[in-house]
Amino acid sequence: MFDFMITKIDHIGIIVHDMEDAMQKYEQAFNLKNKHVETNEEFKVKICFIPVGEVLVEFIEPTEKNSRFGLFLKEKGESVHHIAYRVDDIDEAVRHLREIGIKLQQDEPKPGGAGSRVIFIDPADTNNVEIELVERVEDI
Repeated sequence: MFDFMITKIDHIGIIVHDMEDAMQKYEQAFNLKNKHVETNEEFKVKICFIPVGEVLVEFIEPTEKNSRFGLFLKEKGESVHHIAYRVDDIDEAVRHLREIGIKLQQDEPKPGGAGSRVIFIDPADTNNVEIELVERVEDI
């Protein structure tokens, strides 16, 4: 039995070389404006969130070339990196996933953007799709 629930798609993460350039392109092409920008030292990235209806688009600009996100950008270029599902209880989700043998990329949830807590699932266990679970105190 599940003691947590995925409540919605939280965001789609896109790796970019230049976050300012990406934000400008999306504003000019689609009239979408960023709502939140920050640097996340835990993951060594600059991020911004752009609301598109109920879902956010997250631009991720690595701040270190040899970080996990920097290496992804070097290997695959600018592209979709992950899909993030919002959960109501990330600790319970982690417990459940470990119980059924799903591998996680971190030992525990880490501080994510805009005050969230996040954890990434090993893509080998999710049909080669990078999935992030996000618990938010409040909406962006």
